[in-house]
Amino acid sequence: AVAGKKRAGEQNPAGGEAWVRATGMSSSTTSGQGDDAPGLVCVVDCVHGMVDALSCVRWNKHQGAVVELSEHGIVVTVEESGCLQAKVYLKTELFAEYDYGAEGRPRFGLSLGLLVDCLNMFTVPGFASPVEIRYPGPDMQLLLRSVGSPDACIHAEIRTRIPDTVAWDYHFEHAGNTPVTFTVKSAILKESIDDLEWPGSSIQIHFHPDPPSVIFKGEGHGDLEIEFSYYANTDLLIAFQCDQELSYR
Repeated sequence: AVAGKKRAGEQNPAGGEAWVRATGMSSSTTSGQGDDAPGLVCVVDCVHGMVDALSCVRWNKHQGAVVELSEHGIVVTVEESGCLQAKVYLKTELFAEYDYGAEGRPRFGLSLGLLVDCLNMFTVPGFASPVEIRYPGPDMQLLLRSVGSPDACIHAEIRTRIPDTVAWDYHFEHAGNTPVTFTVKSAILKESIDDLEWPGSSIQIHFHPDPPSVIFKGEGHGDLEIEFSYYANTDLLIAFQCDQELSYR
């Protein structure tokens, strides 16, 4: 018997619609079952880690995302104003089961807010319920289903869309075409950018290969410089690759 039914996100600008059902096990569980085998069927024992990771890149209420599936895992990409891109990598090791049978790498768009909200419906304080994720459904939906209880089951369907644009990787490259990259803890980077953002100010990024360091410099009513040195604290500046001095504003 259907215990509840909910519709959410009807007017979501990011493009998305979600249906949620709570059913007794006597009901048919045809969600995602069809003549064609789905491209992906995976099970995650606890969705808390996935929710935390996706929430980190949910910058606004109507945030859209592009999801890419592969034999290596799931990649969720979000973009902001065509100048900022963030990716969440959900590797196969995260899942208790990961059955990938699609050709190529399917890619689709959805509302990140709806995905996070639906995943949260499978979380209960003090109890971790395994969740099965399938794609595609009969109408190209992303299907979620709880599989941990013998007495009840929660189904969720999220309508997907064709991505407006194909996501790409941003590479900061100089004429030699050698990538310039560095990895720093996100909390420290955010704190540094917040300190440098003054009204009417600009931020410069300087890369120094010897000694390896990244310097952020804010210029406005005053000057402020923040340096990340690789040798001084490898726990802070985790990785660094640059073979000549470079600056970006």
